[in-house]
Amino acid sequence: MAFSLVRLTLSITLILSSFVFDVICFTPPPRFAQTSALIGNKIYYMGGVVPLPDPIISDFFYLDTSAIKSTDSSTLPWTNLTGLDNLFASWGTAVTGGANKNLFVLYGGRMTPAEEGSLVIVYDTNNNTWNKPTISGGEPARRRKTQAVIDNGGKMYIFGGSTSLGPGPGNTPVNDMSILDTVNWVWSTGTLENAPDARIDFSATILSNGLIVYIGGSTLNDRYVPMSQINTYDTTSDTWASKDATGQIPNPRGGHSAVLTSDGHGIIIYGGAVSISADGQYTAASPDIAVLDTTNNNFVWSQPKASGTAPPQIAYHTASLVGNNNMVIAFGNITNKGPSPNIYVLDIKDNNYKWITSMDNSTSSSNVGVIVGAIIGSIGVLILLGGGLFWFYRRRKTKEGVIETPGEFTDAGFARRYDTMNSATTSQASYDFSRNLASPSIESEPSKEKEFHPSYSHNFPVQHDPEIEDDDKEFRILPQELQPEYLEKKFGSNNGDDI
Repeated sequence: MAFSLVRLTLSITLILSSFVFDVICFTPPPRFAQTSALIGNKIYYMGGVVPLPDPIISDFFYLDTSAIKSTDSSTLPWTNLTGLDNLFASWGTAVTGGANKNLFVLYGGRMTPAEEGSLVIVYDTNNNTWNKPTISGGEPARRRKTQAVIDNGGKMYIFGGSTSLGPGPGNTPVNDMSILDTVNWVWSTGTLENAPDARIDFSATILSNGLIVYIGGSTLNDRYVPMSQINTYDTTSDTWASKDATGQIPNPRGGHSAVLTSDGHGIIIYGGAVSISADGQYTAASPDIAVLDTTNNNFVWSQPKASGTAPPQIAYHTASLVGNNNMVIAFGNITNKGPSPNIYVLDIKDNNYKWITSMDNSTSSSNVGVIVGAIIGSIGVLILLGGGLFWFYRRRKTKEGVIETPGEFTDAGFARRYDTMNSATTSQASYDFSRNLASPSIESEPSKEKEFHPSYSHNFPVQHDPEIEDDDKEFRILPQELQPEYLEKKFGSNNGDDI
């Protein structure tokens, strides 16, 4: 039993220690084309593309944005969730779904062969489990390089994308609208009337009025959509529209990111690239930051200048708006140089754009130091508890070495009577044995009063306790060293009666 308790305590300690190690020491490798979704204060990331020989990775983790102090990747509060159910995914799209907005809903993309049959996979952030929901309605074809959005009612809107990644007849961009209800798990479709051309690598942003704004991207054969051409889908009326934007129009691009401005009336785009050469080389989009004002449904571009040290020019990254003031940009492909391992933060407060390397989260209720301290404290409590249980078990086993003579007794005064009687009995027995062994030739007159036999309980003194009622029986206890079996083995026997 003691061994089982110690083993259980050590097992729990190792599990908690492993969790602490993941919280403190995990740093995700460089990547691009990952999927992400902001759920509460945490940005969840899935997979992506890394340099060969393993181009697709199967990790899953989150960044606690409420505990970010510095954008240094080695100090960021990452938590690794890999191992719960390893999946390979890249070029997919994900949203925050469910009635309680606690689900990481992953759609499409490129996955392992074992998962290719699962178009939608869901991670529940409340119980940390993956599942493949049963969805009714007509399921659309798998697609990649698309961008989904979700409305306040939990409906996920998936437009465009491609049925393949590489060139050739299999690489077919589409222009249909698939709608997934992440509360009731039902597929439906939007109208194709006035829908824009099929495209990939665009950005999609939903406004507070339910209007989805599609910006940039490329059509078949890498023909990039002009940034002055803005396509919108009204989720309320199921209608498409096209608008011409004015102002400082940025250059075309694909693989860029987009988030809402602090007031919700504008869209900030960042990064992206265009492919203009046959050898697959890309050119970074210019400028890296542009803002589309959507006030009164009049679309006007501007190109603000951001202060601070700008990150390298990247594409195929992800971005999330955190706390209405910070655009958190993750990973991405540094143009013609490979994937990035870093997080970049653009402060957009009051439309004053500034690249920052630290964030003030002093008022946040979530803090990695507090979490880690609580876990370490729990480990200490478990160790102390295990030690206490082990000590109690050993003490109990020690007491079991004392054998009681038959008789009735009560619990009152047990400990005091035991100590007194054991001391008196042992002293008397030691004296009798030492005298007999020292003078074996001397015979003493037999006396019934002095007759001694360990099986006679009346040879031992009786201890009375005032707490015991008069009608209680006497209590006698015989130490183990005076049991007949023990004495016969040690000193021999005389017809089995006397010693």
